Amino acid sequence: MKKANKLILAVLLAVAGVHLQAKVMESSVATVNGQPILASEYDNYLQSAVEQYQLAAPQFLEQPYAKDILGREVIKELISKELLYQAAEEEKIQVKDSEIDAGVNEIKARFIIDETTGQQDPKGADKRFNEALKKQGMSFKTYKKKLSKDIAVRKLMEQKLQTSIKPVEEADAKALYEDVEAVMKNKTKKIKALEKENPTRLKEAQAIAAKLKQLTAEQVRIGHIYLAVTKDMKPEDVKKKEELAKQIKKEIDDGMDFSAAVKKYTEDKNALASGGDMILIKGVAPKAIDEKAFSLAVGKVSDPIKSDVGFHIIKIKEKRAERSVSYDDIAKDLAQYLAQQRVQLAIAEYIADLYDKADVKVTIQFESDALLAPQADSKDDSQKADAKKEEKTDAKEEAKK
Repeated sequence: MKKANKLILAVLLAVAGVHLQAKVMESSVATVNGQPILASEYDNYLQSAVEQYQLAAPQFLEQPYAKDILGREVIKELISKELLYQAAEEEKIQVKDSEIDAGVNEIKARFIIDETTGQQDPKGADKRFNEALKKQGMSFKTYKKKLSKDIAVRKLMEQKLQTSIKPVEEADAKALYEDVEAVMKNKTKKIKALEKENPTRLKEAQAIAAKLKQLTAEQVRIGHIYLAVTKDMKPEDVKKKEELAKQIKKEIDDGMDFSAAVKKYTEDKNALASGGDMILIKGVAPKAIDEKAFSLAVGKVSDPIKSDVGFHIIKIKEKRAERSVSYDDIAKDLAQYLAQQRVQLAIAEYIADLYDKADVKVTIQFESDALLAPQADSKDDSQKADAKKEEKTDAKEEAKK
Protein backbone atom coordinates (compact mmCIF):
# COMPACT_ATOMS: atom_id res chain seq x y z
CA MET A 1 0.00 0.00 0.00
CA LYS A 2 2.97 2.32 0.52
CA LYS A 3 3.65 2.08 -3.22
CA ALA A 4 0.05 3.02 -3.91
CA ASN A 5 0.44 6.06 -1.64
CA LYS A 6 3.50 7.19 -3.60
CA LEU A 7 1.64 6.76 -6.87
CA ILE A 8 -1.30 8.73 -5.53
CA LEU A 9 1.08 11.54 -4.56
CA ALA A 10 2.74 11.52 -7.98
CA VAL A 11 -0.56 11.65 -9.83
CA LEU A 12 -1.99 14.36 -7.60
CA LEU A 13 1.11 16.50 -8.06
CA ALA A 14 0.75 16.08 -11.81
CA VAL A 15 -2.92 17.03 -11.62
CA ALA A 16 -2.36 19.96 -9.29
CA GLY A 17 0.77 21.23 -11.09
CA VAL A 18 2.63 24.34 -10.04
CA HIS A 19 0.55 26.93 -11.86
CA LEU A 20 0.87 30.35 -10.30
CA GLN A 21 -2.46 32.16 -10.53
CA ALA A 22 -2.72 35.85 -11.35
CA LYS A 23 -4.23 38.66 -9.34
CA VAL A 24 -7.85 38.36 -8.29
CA MET A 25 -10.29 39.74 -10.80
CA GLU A 26 -14.05 40.11 -10.65
CA SER A 27 -14.84 38.19 -13.85
CA SER A 28 -15.13 34.41 -13.84
CA VAL A 29 -15.32 31.64 -16.45
CA ALA A 30 -17.33 29.16 -14.38
CA THR A 31 -18.81 28.53 -10.95
CA VAL A 32 -18.68 25.37 -8.85
CA ASN A 33 -21.35 25.29 -6.14
CA GLY A 34 -21.36 29.07 -6.33
CA GLN A 35 -17.58 29.39 -6.03
CA PRO A 36 -16.17 31.30 -9.02
CA ILE A 37 -13.28 30.13 -11.15
CA LEU A 38 -11.56 33.39 -11.98
CA ALA A 39 -10.84 34.47 -15.53
CA SER A 40 -7.35 35.44 -14.43
CA GLU A 41 -6.60 31.89 -13.28
CA TYR A 42 -8.07 30.46 -16.49
CA ASP A 43 -5.96 32.83 -18.62
CA ASN A 44 -2.83 31.85 -16.74
CA TYR A 45 -3.42 28.12 -17.12
CA LEU A 46 -4.29 28.52 -20.81
CA GLN A 47 -1.16 30.55 -21.49
CA SER A 48 0.92 27.90 -19.79
CA ALA A 49 -0.68 25.19 -21.95
CA VAL A 50 -0.10 27.20 -25.13
CA GLU A 51 3.57 27.72 -24.24
CA GLN A 52 4.03 23.99 -23.65
CA TYR A 53 2.54 23.18 -27.04
CA GLN A 54 4.67 25.83 -28.71
CA LEU A 55 7.73 23.94 -27.45
CA ALA A 56 6.56 20.33 -27.77
CA ALA A 57 3.98 20.27 -30.57
CA PRO A 58 3.70 23.63 -32.41
CA GLN A 59 1.84 21.97 -35.29
CA PHE A 60 -1.13 21.39 -32.97
CA LEU A 61 -1.58 25.14 -32.53
CA GLU A 62 -1.89 25.57 -36.30
CA GLN A 63 -5.15 23.62 -36.55
CA PRO A 64 -8.49 25.49 -36.47
CA TYR A 65 -9.76 26.44 -33.02
CA ALA A 66 -6.73 24.88 -31.31
CA LYS A 67 -6.94 27.46 -28.53
CA ASP A 68 -10.60 26.56 -27.94
CA ILE A 69 -9.64 22.88 -27.63
CA LEU A 70 -7.02 23.73 -25.02
CA GLY A 71 -9.42 26.14 -23.33
CA ARG A 72 -12.04 23.47 -22.82
CA GLU A 73 -9.45 21.13 -21.32
CA VAL A 74 -8.29 23.91 -18.99
CA ILE A 75 -11.87 24.51 -17.84
CA LYS A 76 -12.26 20.79 -17.08
CA GLU A 77 -9.05 20.81 -15.06
CA LEU A 78 -9.99 23.91 -13.09
CA ILE A 79 -13.46 22.55 -12.32
CA SER A 80 -11.92 19.27 -11.15
CA LYS A 81 -9.45 21.13 -8.93
CA GLU A 82 -12.22 23.22 -7.37
CA LEU A 83 -14.37 20.15 -6.75
CA LEU A 84 -11.44 18.52 -4.95
CA TYR A 85 -10.67 21.68 -2.97
CA GLN A 86 -14.25 21.84 -1.75
CA ALA A 87 -14.30 18.13 -0.90
CA ALA A 88 -11.11 18.50 1.16
CA GLU A 89 -12.61 21.45 3.00
CA GLU A 90 -15.83 19.55 3.69
CA GLU A 91 -13.79 16.65 5.09
CA LYS A 92 -11.91 19.16 7.29
CA ILE A 93 -8.50 17.98 6.11
CA GLN A 94 -5.74 19.62 8.16
CA VAL A 95 -2.39 20.71 6.69
CA LYS A 96 0.64 21.34 8.91
CA ASP A 97 2.99 24.29 8.43
CA SER A 98 5.86 21.81 8.07
CA GLU A 99 4.05 20.18 5.12
CA ILE A 100 3.65 23.55 3.41
CA ASP A 101 7.33 24.41 4.00
CA ALA A 102 8.38 21.05 2.52
CA GLY A 103 6.17 21.71 -0.49
CA VAL A 104 7.68 25.17 -1.02
CA ASN A 105 11.20 23.72 -0.85
CA GLU A 106 10.28 21.05 -3.39
CA ILE A 107 9.03 23.70 -5.81
CA LYS A 108 12.06 25.93 -5.25
CA ALA A 109 14.31 23.00 -6.14
CA ARG A 110 12.89 23.19 -9.67
CA PHE A 111 14.48 26.62 -10.04
CA ILE A 112 18.03 25.39 -9.39
CA ILE A 113 18.84 25.43 -13.11
CA ASP A 114 19.56 28.88 -14.52
CA GLU A 115 17.72 28.83 -17.86
CA THR A 116 20.02 31.51 -19.24
CA THR A 117 23.19 29.46 -18.83
CA GLY A 118 21.75 25.97 -18.52
CA GLN A 119 23.94 25.47 -15.43
CA GLN A 120 22.98 24.57 -11.86
CA ASP A 121 22.82 27.65 -9.60
CA PRO A 122 21.35 26.68 -6.19
CA LYS A 123 22.07 30.12 -4.71
CA GLY A 124 19.91 31.79 -7.34
CA ALA A 125 16.95 29.43 -6.91
CA ASP A 126 15.14 31.67 -4.39
CA LYS A 127 15.52 34.69 -6.64
CA ARG A 128 14.18 32.87 -9.71
CA PHE A 129 11.30 31.44 -7.67
CA ASN A 130 10.32 34.90 -6.41
CA GLU A 131 10.63 36.35 -9.92
CA ALA A 132 8.22 33.67 -11.16
CA LEU A 133 5.72 34.64 -8.45
CA LYS A 134 6.11 38.32 -9.30
CA LYS A 135 5.67 37.64 -13.01
CA GLN A 136 2.34 35.97 -12.24
CA GLY A 137 1.26 38.82 -9.94
CA MET A 138 1.16 36.53 -6.93
CA SER A 139 2.38 37.09 -3.39
CA PHE A 140 4.25 34.42 -1.45
CA LYS A 141 1.44 34.40 1.14
CA THR A 142 -1.17 33.71 -1.54
CA TYR A 143 0.99 31.01 -3.08
CA LYS A 144 1.37 29.23 0.28
CA LYS A 145 -2.40 29.32 0.71
CA LYS A 146 -2.86 27.70 -2.69
CA LEU A 147 -0.18 25.12 -1.91
CA SER A 148 -1.96 24.30 1.36
CA LYS A 149 -5.12 23.54 -0.62
CA ASP A 150 -3.19 21.31 -3.01
CA ILE A 151 -1.67 19.35 -0.11
CA ALA A 152 -5.11 19.00 1.47
CA VAL A 153 -6.38 17.50 -1.79
CA ARG A 154 -3.49 15.04 -1.88
CA LYS A 155 -4.23 13.94 1.69
CA LEU A 156 -7.93 13.64 0.89
CA MET A 157 -7.20 11.38 -2.08
CA GLU A 158 -4.86 9.21 -0.03
CA GLN A 159 -7.67 8.68 2.47
CA LYS A 160 -10.32 8.01 -0.16
CA LEU A 161 -8.31 5.74 -2.43
CA GLN A 162 -6.25 3.61 -0.04
CA THR A 163 -9.00 1.04 0.43
CA SER A 164 -10.59 1.30 -3.01
CA ILE A 165 -7.62 0.47 -5.23
CA LYS A 166 -7.08 -3.22 -5.90
CA PRO A 167 -3.39 -4.22 -5.56
CA VAL A 168 -1.65 -5.33 -8.77
CA GLU A 169 -1.00 -9.07 -8.79
CA GLU A 170 1.83 -10.72 -10.73
CA ALA A 171 -0.79 -12.36 -12.97
CA ASP A 172 -1.98 -8.88 -13.98
CA ALA A 173 1.51 -7.81 -15.02
CA LYS A 174 2.15 -11.08 -16.89
CA ALA A 175 -1.13 -10.77 -18.78
CA LEU A 176 -0.21 -7.25 -19.89
CA TYR A 177 3.26 -8.44 -20.95
CA GLU A 178 1.69 -11.17 -23.11
CA ASP A 179 -0.46 -8.57 -24.85
CA VAL A 180 2.51 -6.26 -25.39
CA GLU A 181 4.62 -9.15 -26.67
CA ALA A 182 1.86 -10.08 -29.13
CA VAL A 183 1.96 -6.56 -30.56
CA MET A 184 5.76 -6.43 -30.73
CA LYS A 185 5.95 -9.82 -32.49
CA ASN A 186 2.87 -9.06 -34.61
CA LYS A 187 0.93 -12.15 -33.50
CA THR A 188 -2.07 -11.51 -35.74
CA LYS A 189 -4.44 -14.03 -34.13
CA LYS A 190 -3.83 -12.70 -30.62
CA ILE A 191 -4.12 -9.07 -31.77
CA LYS A 192 -7.44 -9.67 -33.56
CA ALA A 193 -8.86 -11.46 -30.55
CA LEU A 194 -7.79 -8.62 -28.26
CA GLU A 195 -9.24 -6.04 -30.65
CA LYS A 196 -12.60 -7.79 -30.45
CA GLU A 197 -12.62 -8.52 -26.73
CA ASN A 198 -10.91 -5.42 -25.30
CA PRO A 199 -9.97 -2.66 -27.79
CA THR A 200 -8.92 -0.34 -24.97
CA ARG A 201 -6.42 -2.91 -23.72
CA LEU A 202 -5.09 -3.32 -27.27
CA LYS A 203 -4.41 0.42 -27.54
CA GLU A 204 -2.68 0.23 -24.16
CA ALA A 205 -0.49 -2.65 -25.33
CA GLN A 206 0.31 -0.89 -28.59
CA ALA A 207 1.44 2.25 -26.76
CA ILE A 208 3.69 0.27 -24.41
CA ALA A 209 5.08 -1.77 -27.32
CA ALA A 210 5.94 1.40 -29.23
CA LYS A 211 7.78 2.75 -26.20
CA LEU A 212 9.64 -0.52 -25.68
CA LYS A 213 10.69 -0.61 -29.33
CA GLN A 214 12.27 2.78 -28.87
CA LEU A 215 14.01 1.81 -25.64
CA THR A 216 15.36 -1.46 -27.06
CA ALA A 217 16.27 -0.17 -30.52
CA GLU A 218 19.83 0.44 -31.65
CA GLN A 219 21.03 3.62 -29.96
CA VAL A 220 23.99 5.96 -29.97
CA ARG A 221 25.07 8.53 -27.41
CA ILE A 222 26.46 11.65 -29.03
CA GLY A 223 27.87 15.03 -28.18
CA HIS A 224 26.05 17.71 -30.15
CA ILE A 225 26.93 21.21 -31.30
CA TYR A 226 24.01 23.07 -32.87
CA LEU A 227 23.91 26.27 -34.94
CA ALA A 228 20.35 27.40 -35.64
CA VAL A 229 19.00 28.42 -39.05
CA THR A 230 15.50 29.88 -39.41
CA LYS A 231 13.27 30.02 -42.49
CA ASP A 232 13.39 33.82 -42.60
CA MET A 233 17.18 33.97 -42.39
CA LYS A 234 18.97 35.66 -45.29
CA PRO A 235 21.13 33.42 -47.53
CA GLU A 236 24.28 35.30 -46.57
CA ASP A 237 23.52 34.70 -42.87
CA VAL A 238 22.97 31.00 -43.52
CA LYS A 239 26.33 30.94 -45.30
CA LYS A 240 27.98 32.53 -42.25
CA LYS A 241 26.53 29.79 -40.04
CA GLU A 242 27.89 27.17 -42.41
CA GLU A 243 31.35 28.75 -42.38
CA LEU A 244 31.25 28.92 -38.58
CA ALA A 245 30.36 25.21 -38.44
CA LYS A 246 33.38 24.42 -40.67
CA GLN A 247 35.59 26.57 -38.43
CA ILE A 248 34.39 24.74 -35.31
CA LYS A 249 35.14 21.37 -36.91
CA LYS A 250 38.66 22.55 -37.81
CA GLU A 251 39.27 23.76 -34.23
CA ILE A 252 38.21 20.35 -32.92
CA ASP A 253 40.46 18.59 -35.45
CA ASP A 254 43.30 20.83 -34.30
CA GLY A 255 42.90 19.66 -30.71
CA MET A 256 40.06 21.64 -29.12
CA ASP A 257 38.12 19.53 -26.58
CA PHE A 258 34.64 18.71 -27.90
CA SER A 259 32.94 19.61 -24.59
CA ALA A 260 34.72 22.96 -24.60
CA ALA A 261 33.48 23.54 -28.15
CA VAL A 262 29.93 22.76 -27.03
CA LYS A 263 30.11 25.34 -24.24
CA LYS A 264 31.63 27.93 -26.55
CA TYR A 265 29.52 27.52 -29.66
CA THR A 266 26.30 25.55 -29.32
CA GLU A 267 23.04 27.50 -29.57
CA ASP A 268 21.06 24.81 -27.79
CA LYS A 269 21.03 26.35 -24.29
CA ASN A 270 19.08 23.43 -22.81
CA ALA A 271 21.94 21.10 -23.72
CA LEU A 272 24.59 23.06 -21.86
CA ALA A 273 24.01 21.30 -18.54
CA SER A 274 24.68 17.90 -20.15
CA GLY A 275 27.63 19.10 -22.23
CA GLY A 276 25.60 18.58 -25.39
CA ASP A 277 25.12 14.87 -24.69
CA MET A 278 21.99 13.18 -26.05
CA ILE A 279 20.73 9.73 -27.00
CA LEU A 280 19.65 9.05 -30.58
CA ILE A 281 17.37 6.13 -31.43
CA LYS A 282 17.90 4.65 -34.87
CA GLY A 283 15.40 5.91 -37.40
CA VAL A 284 14.05 8.78 -35.27
CA ALA A 285 16.44 11.68 -35.94
CA PRO A 286 16.44 13.60 -39.28
CA LYS A 287 17.83 11.33 -42.01
CA ALA A 288 21.14 13.13 -42.52
CA ILE A 289 21.93 13.07 -38.79
CA ASP A 290 20.66 9.50 -38.36
CA GLU A 291 22.84 8.14 -41.18
CA LYS A 292 25.97 9.87 -39.90
CA ALA A 293 25.41 8.97 -36.24
CA PHE A 294 25.00 5.26 -36.90
CA SER A 295 27.80 4.97 -39.47
CA LEU A 296 30.61 6.79 -37.66
CA ALA A 297 32.85 4.89 -35.26
CA VAL A 298 32.95 5.65 -31.54
CA GLY A 299 35.21 8.64 -30.85
CA LYS A 300 34.84 10.15 -34.31
CA VAL A 301 33.54 13.70 -34.95
CA SER A 302 31.37 14.43 -37.97
CA ASP A 303 31.77 17.17 -40.53
CA PRO A 304 28.99 19.79 -40.31
CA ILE A 305 25.60 18.20 -41.06
CA LYS A 306 22.86 20.40 -42.54
CA SER A 307 19.23 19.89 -41.54
CA ASP A 308 16.03 21.93 -41.94
CA VAL A 309 16.75 23.76 -38.68
CA GLY A 310 20.48 24.39 -38.89
CA PHE A 311 23.95 22.87 -38.81
CA HIS A 312 25.07 20.07 -36.50
CA ILE A 313 28.43 18.65 -35.48
CA ILE A 314 28.27 15.39 -33.56
CA LYS A 315 30.77 13.23 -31.72
CA ILE A 316 30.03 9.53 -31.29
CA LYS A 317 30.52 8.69 -27.61
CA GLU A 318 28.85 5.31 -27.18
CA LYS A 319 26.84 2.78 -29.17
CA ARG A 320 24.35 0.16 -28.05
CA ALA A 321 23.03 -2.66 -30.20
CA GLU A 322 19.34 -3.53 -30.46
CA ARG A 323 18.28 -5.80 -27.61
CA SER A 324 15.31 -7.93 -26.60
CA VAL A 325 13.25 -7.54 -23.42
CA SER A 326 11.96 -10.36 -21.24
CA TYR A 327 9.14 -10.26 -18.72
CA ASP A 328 11.63 -10.18 -15.84
CA ASP A 329 13.28 -7.09 -17.35
CA ILE A 330 10.11 -5.01 -17.16
CA ALA A 331 7.92 -6.78 -14.58
CA LYS A 332 8.26 -3.98 -12.02
CA ASP A 333 7.60 -1.30 -14.65
CA LEU A 334 4.46 -3.06 -15.87
CA ALA A 335 3.17 -3.48 -12.31
CA GLN A 336 3.83 0.18 -11.58
CA TYR A 337 2.10 1.18 -14.81
CA LEU A 338 -0.99 -0.86 -13.95
CA ALA A 339 -1.06 0.55 -10.42
CA GLN A 340 -0.85 4.09 -11.75
CA GLN A 341 -3.65 3.40 -14.24
CA ARG A 342 -5.84 2.19 -11.39
CA VAL A 343 -5.06 5.28 -9.35
CA GLN A 344 -5.86 7.57 -12.27
CA LEU A 345 -9.14 5.79 -12.96
CA ALA A 346 -10.13 5.89 -9.29
CA ILE A 347 -9.40 9.62 -9.15
CA ALA A 348 -11.40 10.22 -12.33
CA GLU A 349 -14.35 8.24 -10.96
CA TYR A 350 -14.21 10.17 -7.67
CA ILE A 351 -14.17 13.50 -9.52
CA ALA A 352 -17.02 12.36 -11.78
CA ASP A 353 -19.06 11.50 -8.68
CA LEU A 354 -18.35 14.92 -7.19
CA TYR A 355 -19.37 16.51 -10.51
CA ASP A 356 -22.69 14.63 -10.55
CA LYS A 357 -23.56 16.06 -7.14
CA ALA A 358 -22.30 19.58 -7.82
CA ASP A 359 -23.87 22.69 -9.31
CA VAL A 360 -21.43 23.52 -12.11
CA LYS A 361 -22.00 26.39 -14.52
CA VAL A 362 -19.58 27.23 -17.34
CA THR A 363 -19.98 30.85 -18.42
CA ILE A 364 -17.07 31.32 -20.81
CA GLN A 365 -17.90 31.52 -24.52
CA PHE A 366 -15.54 30.01 -27.09
CA GLU A 367 -15.18 31.16 -30.68
CA SER A 368 -16.09 27.69 -31.96
CA ASP A 369 -19.34 27.64 -29.94
CA ALA A 370 -21.05 29.32 -32.88
CA LEU A 371 -20.29 26.27 -35.03
CA LEU A 372 -21.69 23.87 -32.43
CA ALA A 373 -24.85 25.88 -31.73
CA PRO A 374 -26.82 24.73 -34.81
CA GLN A 375 -26.08 21.11 -33.96
CA ALA A 376 -27.18 21.63 -30.37
CA ASP A 377 -30.43 23.31 -31.48
CA SER A 378 -31.31 20.33 -33.65
CA LYS A 379 -31.11 17.83 -30.77
CA ASP A 380 -34.24 16.68 -28.96
CA ASP A 381 -34.42 16.72 -25.16
CA SER A 382 -33.14 13.15 -24.74
CA GLN A 383 -30.14 13.86 -26.94
CA LYS A 384 -29.30 16.96 -24.91
CA ALA A 385 -29.54 14.96 -21.70
CA ASP A 386 -27.21 12.34 -23.16
CA ALA A 387 -24.79 15.07 -24.22
CA LYS A 388 -24.76 16.53 -20.72
CA LYS A 389 -24.16 13.08 -19.22
CA GLU A 390 -21.31 12.50 -21.66
CA GLU A 391 -19.76 15.84 -20.70
CA LYS A 392 -19.78 14.85 -17.02
CA THR A 393 -17.87 11.64 -17.73
CA ASP A 394 -15.16 13.28 -19.84
CA ALA A 395 -12.69 13.18 -16.96
CA LYS A 396 -13.19 9.45 -16.52
CA GLU A 397 -12.69 8.76 -20.23
CA GLU A 398 -9.56 10.94 -20.31
CA ALA A 399 -8.08 8.92 -17.45
CA LYS A 400 -8.74 5.65 -19.27
CA LYS A 401 -6.78 6.94 -22.24
